[in-house]
Amino acid sequence: MMSACGVLCSECPAYRAREKGARHQRRTAQAWRRIYGLTERAEDISCGGCLGPDDELFHTSVRCRARGCCRGKGFSTCAECRARPCADLEAAQSIWDGVPDLEGTLSAEDFATYAAPYCGHRERLEAARAP
Repeated sequence: MMSACGVLCSECPAYRAREKGARHQRRTAQAWRRIYGLTERAEDISCGGCLGPDDELFHTSVRCRARGCCRGKGFSTCAECRARPCADLEAAQSIWDGVPDLEGTLSAEDFATYAAPYCGHRERLEAARAP
């Protein structure tokens, strides 16, 4: 499953993390603290995907303006929208632009688990756009 801005929700460690269990949530919280400096409590690590209901989202997705616009227009992703350029989409995508740079600083396993789902978001979304 892809987010409004092109991130692979289904590959994100927060995606359905409660179903994966407390151990998975603790491991994700520890990794995000180490890699990104986030201070999330383990029990708060869970998300149903950015286009789901607000009460099933990771708190940062609730405020995403690209997500709100996409949902408001009834789209699955921003790829369905013809409005270009879009300041809301650019703001959402820019959050993830530096993540590929972590590849040289993380172990292959950490990169695959905690960074790769957020890489290639711009290309993924562009590939999903209708011609």
